[in-house]
Amino acid sequence: MQKKRRINLILLFLMSGLLVYFVITYIGQQEEINKIENEMKALQNKIEKEKELQEELLRQQDIIETDEFIEKIAREKLGMVKEGERIYIDMDQ
Repeated sequence: MQKKRRINLILLFLMSGLLVYFVITYIGQQEEINKIENEMKALQNKIEKEKELQEELLRQQDIIETDEFIEKIAREKLGMVKEGERIYIDMDQ
Protein backbone atom coordinates (compact mmCIF):
# COMPACT_ATOMS: atom_id res chain seq x y z
CA MET A 1 0.00 0.00 0.00
CA GLN A 2 2.80 2.35 0.91
CA LYS A 3 4.50 1.74 -2.42
CA LYS A 4 1.33 2.51 -4.35
CA ARG A 5 0.80 5.67 -2.34
CA ARG A 6 4.39 6.74 -2.95
CA ILE A 7 3.94 6.20 -6.71
CA ASN A 8 0.70 8.23 -6.63
CA LEU A 9 2.48 11.06 -4.79
CA ILE A 10 5.31 11.03 -7.32
CA LEU A 11 2.81 11.08 -10.20
CA LEU A 12 0.89 13.89 -8.52
CA PHE A 13 4.11 15.86 -8.05
CA LEU A 14 5.14 15.29 -11.69
CA MET A 15 1.69 16.22 -13.01
CA SER A 16 1.66 19.35 -10.84
CA GLY A 17 5.11 20.29 -12.12
CA LEU A 18 3.98 19.78 -15.73
CA LEU A 19 0.86 21.83 -15.10
CA VAL A 20 2.89 24.70 -13.62
CA TYR A 21 5.32 24.50 -16.56
CA PHE A 22 2.48 24.66 -19.11
CA VAL A 23 0.78 27.57 -17.34
CA ILE A 24 4.04 29.57 -17.20
CA THR A 25 4.76 28.78 -20.86
CA TYR A 26 1.23 29.77 -21.87
CA ILE A 27 1.43 33.09 -20.03
CA GLY A 28 4.81 33.86 -21.61
CA GLN A 29 3.53 33.06 -25.07
CA GLN A 30 0.38 35.11 -24.53
CA GLU A 31 2.49 38.12 -23.56
CA GLU A 32 4.59 37.67 -26.70
CA ILE A 33 1.46 37.35 -28.86
CA ASN A 34 0.03 40.55 -27.36
CA LYS A 35 3.31 42.37 -28.00
CA ILE A 36 3.38 41.23 -31.63
CA GLU A 37 -0.28 42.17 -32.14
CA ASN A 38 0.41 45.68 -30.80
CA GLU A 39 3.39 46.02 -33.13
CA MET A 40 1.22 44.88 -36.05
CA LYS A 41 -1.45 47.48 -35.20
CA ALA A 42 1.19 50.20 -35.01
CA LEU A 43 2.62 49.14 -38.38
CA GLN A 44 -0.86 49.04 -39.95
CA ASN A 45 -1.51 52.58 -38.69
CA LYS A 46 1.82 53.68 -40.14
CA ILE A 47 0.95 52.05 -43.47
CA GLU A 48 -2.40 53.88 -43.56
CA LYS A 49 -0.71 57.23 -42.84
CA GLU A 50 1.88 56.58 -45.54
CA LYS A 51 -0.88 55.68 -48.04
CA GLU A 52 -2.67 58.95 -47.22
CA LEU A 53 0.57 60.87 -47.70
CA GLN A 54 1.17 59.11 -51.01
CA GLU A 55 -2.33 60.02 -52.21
CA GLU A 56 -1.79 63.66 -51.21
CA LEU A 57 1.54 63.74 -53.04
CA LEU A 58 -0.06 62.24 -56.15
CA ARG A 59 -2.79 64.92 -56.02
CA GLN A 60 -0.13 67.61 -55.68
CA GLN A 61 1.79 66.11 -58.59
CA ASP A 62 -1.33 66.26 -60.76
CA ILE A 63 -1.76 69.94 -59.86
CA ILE A 64 1.91 70.79 -60.38
CA GLU A 65 1.90 69.32 -63.87
CA THR A 66 -0.89 71.65 -65.07
CA ASP A 67 -0.16 74.68 -67.24
CA GLU A 68 -2.10 76.91 -64.84
CA PHE A 69 0.17 76.01 -61.93
CA ILE A 70 3.33 76.49 -63.98
CA GLU A 71 2.04 79.90 -65.13
CA LYS A 72 1.16 80.88 -61.56
CA ILE A 73 4.65 80.02 -60.30
CA ALA A 74 6.27 81.81 -63.24
CA ARG A 75 4.28 84.97 -62.45
CA GLU A 76 4.52 84.90 -58.64
CA LYS A 77 8.01 83.57 -58.01
CA LEU A 78 9.89 84.54 -61.15
CA GLY A 79 8.08 87.79 -62.03
CA MET A 80 7.44 86.66 -65.59
CA VAL A 81 4.66 88.08 -67.77
CA LYS A 82 2.97 87.01 -70.97
CA GLU A 83 3.88 88.67 -74.21
CA GLY A 84 1.94 91.90 -74.66
CA GLU A 85 1.02 92.29 -70.97
CA ARG A 86 1.76 95.46 -69.07
CA ILE A 87 3.07 95.52 -65.54
CA TYR A 88 1.74 98.15 -63.15
CA ILE A 89 3.66 98.86 -59.99
CA ASP A 90 1.82 100.23 -56.97
CA MET A 91 3.97 103.04 -55.61
CA ASP A 92 1.96 103.33 -52.38
CA GLN A 93 3.58 100.29 -50.88
